[in-house]
Amino acid sequence: MTADTDKIDRVARLLSEARQPGEALAYPPADLAPADAAEAWAIHQASVAGLGPVIGWKVGAATPEADIILGEITASTLFRSPATLPASVLRLWAVEAEIAVTFDRDLAEEGPVDAEEILAAIGSWHAAIEVLDTAFADWKAAPALWKVADRQSHGALILGAGSPQRPIGPLDKLPVRLLVDGAVAFAHEGGNTGGDPTRLLVALAEKLSTSGRPIRAGDVVTTGSTTPFLQAKAGQRVRVEFDGLDPAELVVGG
Repeated sequence: MTADTDKIDRVARLLSEARQPGEALAYPPADLAPADAAEAWAIHQASVAGLGPVIGWKVGAATPEADIILGEITASTLFRSPATLPASVLRLWAVEAEIAVTFDRDLAEEGPVDAEEILAAIGSWHAAIEVLDTAFADWKAAPALWKVADRQSHGALILGAGSPQRPIGPLDKLPVRLLVDGAVAFAHEGGNTGGDPTRLLVALAEKLSTSGRPIRAGDVVTTGSTTPFLQAKAGQRVRVEFDGLDPAELVVGG
């Protein structure tokens, strides 16, 4: 496919403007729909580029065997716990509990990677809250390629304090709790549809190794939701807990 740069730039601007309060797209414009996954990703990257340099990724998968989906994250949407964000800065406020990592060394730009190499390059492990957001008035009804183009529905990431030690036990069975105003909304073991986060990290590193922008020291990767999403409201306090990690906390301001 020959990239239609005018279309990519136009759709990226449209999506960015629609993320502003009160400007949601009532429906995706058919004449500007991404032609395929490659064009949706190009729009995604153009949208993210307007926010600043990439300092991390979100990664996930529909099943433990499925190909990964990914999204880019910039410093403008990364926050340290405890964080307070005004309700007006996002539209959807769908919160999810995730395990995130921070790398303390660069990964190779070429060649295969394995789980041991990935784990050795991780400097810290974190409980995290990903907040999903959208440019669309009806997020659930938006076609999948439009969600990819729309920053993979990323709104914000709140990182709990980092631990240099990997949590004990299988990561795909790690106990997790998501609380809202002190009340437990979800509590179970595991829950990541992509399975073991290590697999997702390896797949991401392999994909990025040939992209010209491999994982670097200081990069953050969040490894997919372990809970169903829950829409938080103004004034609420959200807390995510994983066994062996410090919690992540977010207050949705008024």
